[in-house]
Amino acid sequence: MKTSEIKNGKEQPKAISVSDFLEQINASLLSHRGRVLGEVTSLRPKYPPAVYFTIKDKKDDAILECTIWRSIYEQNSIELGVGDEIIITGAPEVYAPRGRLSFMTQTIEYAGEGDLKKQYEALKKKLFMEGLFDIEKKHPLPEFPQKIGVITSNAGVVMQDFSSNLGRYGFKVTVVDSRVEGKDSVHDILSSIRTLEKQDIEILVIMRGGGSWESLQPFNTESVVRAIANFKCPVLTGIGHDADVTLAELVADVGASTPTAVAEAINESWDTLINSIESAETKVVGAFRHLLSSTSSVIESKSRKIYILFTKLEKKISKGSTDLQSIVGSMKSGIRGKKMTLEDARAKIIRFSQSYIHSTDEKISNISKSIKIVDPEHNLKLGYSLSYVNGKLIRSIQDVDIGETTQTHLSDGTFISEVKNIK
Repeated sequence: MKTSEIKNGKEQPKAISVSDFLEQINASLLSHRGRVLGEVTSLRPKYPPAVYFTIKDKKDDAILECTIWRSIYEQNSIELGVGDEIIITGAPEVYAPRGRLSFMTQTIEYAGEGDLKKQYEALKKKLFMEGLFDIEKKHPLPEFPQKIGVITSNAGVVMQDFSSNLGRYGFKVTVVDSRVEGKDSVHDILSSIRTLEKQDIEILVIMRGGGSWESLQPFNTESVVRAIANFKCPVLTGIGHDADVTLAELVADVGASTPTAVAEAINESWDTLINSIESAETKVVGAFRHLLSSTSSVIESKSRKIYILFTKLEKKISKGSTDLQSIVGSMKSGIRGKKMTLEDARAKIIRFSQSYIHSTDEKISNISKSIKIVDPEHNLKLGYSLSYVNGKLIRSIQDVDIGETTQTHLSDGTFISEVKNIK
């Protein structure tokens, strides 16, 4: 908003302070944010609060004074030297105490793939010598994880690929939207890591799509690599560059090339568990079916034997003393040269009967226990019976015809029926 004052009858702009004027200038200079290519011609790195340097155009006679705050300089993880060809990102600003224009730098990166490769190899060697990539320092993924933190850009299809391949195991995913392209994204990535450091997560995932080697520079930056190495829980990376492995991938606990591969790594323990449960279920069901079939065969065999024994016993009892005398006679013939009195025969018959009944009781008891073990409905209060036709156990309606007589045995007796209808 412009203000004015009247002087000598004329309207003139109102005078403002130097500070206000420079503040207005700096506000307008923010619109000139950009990336600038140049060669370092002077460097003053020893001042605690900031690093001051100058770059010049290699073709024209033009120089630019630059300033970068010490904390931001360290985040860039670069050691400037005179003669380095660099690309800086930032915006111009007038430093009020000196009234001097300076380019306030946010990001510094080497220009040209050759210099980038040299920086990469030097940092890789340094971190390797420190043991930062050692297998012993890798953390295993938690078994059956559920809480996942994700750092990626929501602008791409990375999250879509990741989510569509993540199993339906009740995962809770916390996503931090971050720039992940180019060296200037270093600050966003570090800020996102600090954010998720405070969250309750079991795995940290850092992902992006494919791209040029230059665009991967934040993942070859020492500050980012060390932040990954020092993170509180296992870190998975899906950087998406097969030709060259980034240092972030080397230091991560699990490095994958794509978001899909990251999702599959997280699914692995859950998939194994599900497969194990299904396999165990198949074995248990198969074993139960085999036991049920085997026990059913035993029950059928014992049931037939018991029926035959009961039938024989009924016949003997129904014949009365004749059979008893026959039994006594057979016992007498079995005794060599000894005379058996009626009392001896009676005692022998009683012992025989008691032994037979006890043996039969045990068989019935064992069969009853077997039935209860294998019968899925043993807790239901249902009646139990066996029906026979012509001495054959009835198992199906195909075993009987209309008009036939059946004999049904219950727990407390037997009754005879005539088949009048079959459905």
